[in-house]
Amino acid sequence: MKYTNLPKYAFGLLLIALLGSAALEYNSIPFEQKKLVSEGAEWWWARSHADVNQDGLVDFFVINNNARGGWLGWYETHEDFSGSTLHMIAEEGPEGGTFASGDLASGDIDNDGDIDVIGPVGAGEWVGGEEPIQVYWYENPSWTPHYLGEFPPFIKDLDLVDLNQDGKLDLAATCFSSHRMVVYRQDSPEQWEKAADVFVETLHEGQHVGDLDGDGDIDVVSTAFWFENPGDDMMGDWTVRNIDPYWNSDEGRSWEYNSTKIFCADIDDDGRDEVFISCSEKFRDRIAWYDSSNPQEGDWTMHEIGKNTFSHTLQVGDVDGDGDYDVLSGNNGDQGESENSPVILFINQGDNMNWEEQVLTKTGAYNSYLADVEGDGDLDFFRYDGHESTFYELWLNQTVSNK
Repeated sequence: MKYTNLPKYAFGLLLIALLGSAALEYNSIPFEQKKLVSEGAEWWWARSHADVNQDGLVDFFVINNNARGGWLGWYETHEDFSGSTLHMIAEEGPEGGTFASGDLASGDIDNDGDIDVIGPVGAGEWVGGEEPIQVYWYENPSWTPHYLGEFPPFIKDLDLVDLNQDGKLDLAATCFSSHRMVVYRQDSPEQWEKAADVFVETLHEGQHVGDLDGDGDIDVVSTAFWFENPGDDMMGDWTVRNIDPYWNSDEGRSWEYNSTKIFCADIDDDGRDEVFISCSEKFRDRIAWYDSSNPQEGDWTMHEIGKNTFSHTLQVGDVDGDGDYDVLSGNNGDQGESENSPVILFINQGDNMNWEEQVLTKTGAYNSYLADVEGDGDLDFFRYDGHESTFYELWLNQTVSNK
């Protein structure tokens, strides 16, 4: 691992200490750090980012205290990025009970032009991980709850996406303690049908969605297993294929051995999404992407990007604005408590095979998220520095503003 920019990093910390928020340049891509929530974040494992109030800025939904269950709300990002304002959606579920999930999802469920949010109701992961989860969706702007369906314990990942391309958002989830991938198809905002409930022994965490076979519908990838969408009403068999047993073959061992982060994106412009994978725990340090010329029948080829353990952040996007995909990996090993948890931007050198490492910080990132927050054309990222962080940051990319 190369840490070629440590002098700049150390100088950047001094600037923050003396001046507060400041523009910091690490290698070729400069970022400006802003505190959106200075204190009060409590086990914010479940977050989702969207322009909730349609003011042109990306806001964020959170479930507070996913460990033991808490409230559901959203934070309005201030125009000057000086902070954010909390708006409570619900203190508890419609029938009582707390909100808890390892992930959160939002989108325009009722096609009325604004962003709604999923509300999973159940005991927290640390106190009730074996109980079913009752899932609702909350309608913007009144935040009226609507029942969606029951999911097996415990929801670790959620994706709200139009899986069968019928113009309506569906919901896919990885449920870790029950080792199941579940899909609910939306027939209408008030009517949802379970379309998949697939058991895989070593399924645990790390889910994303994409069209892996180029057939026009959206597949699900979780813990390096590919669940192929059967299409149409999605009630057919969801064929399961293992992209690489390296990530998920540890039956009988603790859950950490089968923990991943997944991202699907078409890095080579072949009309099919490739699969990016990292290990969210300590047991594997590889960051890689996989492609296949024949996903149904052929093997997947692994292309190593770099190395980082506890990579509980894996995001893909054109961060430097040169037209190809870069990769953001965040180490969560020390949960933001020391300088042993590098957050690395792997900068694509144009061939998808060679990558320059830019260490942004060594104090961790947990489920960070890339987005063009202020609409200036470059990708920024939200940073939660560790599993038990108490603050939430925005790192504003200065690539466009510095041109």
